[in-house]
Amino acid sequence: MRLPLLAAVCSLHLACATVPSGEAGVVLRMNGVDRKVLPEGLQWVGPLDQVETYDLRAQEHSEDLDALSLDGAPLDARASIVTFHPAPGEIVDLARETGPDYYHVLVEPIVRSSLRKVLAGLRADQLDTPGIGRAEQKVTLDAARRLRPYHIVLDSITLRTLRIAPETDAYRAVVETGVEEQEALAARELPALARAHAEQQRAEARGIATFHGLIAPTLSPRVLADAAQRAWSKLLTAATAHVEVRPSGQPFVLEVEP
Repeated sequence: MRLPLLAAVCSLHLACATVPSGEAGVVLRMNGVDRKVLPEGLQWVGPLDQVETYDLRAQEHSEDLDALSLDGAPLDARASIVTFHPAPGEIVDLARETGPDYYHVLVEPIVRSSLRKVLAGLRADQLDTPGIGRAEQKVTLDAARRLRPYHIVLDSITLRTLRIAPETDAYRAVVETGVEEQEALAARELPALARAHAEQQRAEARGIATFHGLIAPTLSPRVLADAAQRAWSKLLTAATAHVEVRPSGQPFVLEVEP
């Protein structure tokens, strides 16, 4: 009597399955996947059946993503957030085609592929804060479009700390290339700057010539002699160690000792 009772208890135990809250269960039978989805709670299944559970809520995974920009700069986006969930009403199809490890089988590789495709069309200098936002939208749309036929809904991709990887030779090459590009742009501007500078000097020379043309008629011998007088007075009163004024043709004949 004890052996049949023990066998009956074991059979009942194997015929039970618990589906956690917020998840759905899929029954795997010997002949395939059952079309009926098990709701959360304690469920009764066949003794030989297996139950796989799928989280119906939005899930998040953190990934370190890498890619190359259009100009060859190595980019990394550390701690990027990928948010996704199974398509409602398509759990059985997801179980049949992919299985419970669908994130690593489908979501992760497709997200990486979409990121590399989008960033490969952008230069490194285009990835400022607004540029990163536009890149996130493009990556999300592309990855969501590619995942939807596999019964997966991709909600969003958040690219965090997107930057050029500074430890690589490619990064140094990109920086050097950028410096050379700036120098080339500056070199193209040099002729224009030289022409502008020459034109400024010509304008100053014309102004000086015009001024001299106006002053020249007013410079009579008396005006010139008065100007010379003021110049000599300034020289004689200068705070120098020794000032000597020679008498040849000058209005003053004197010698000043310190």
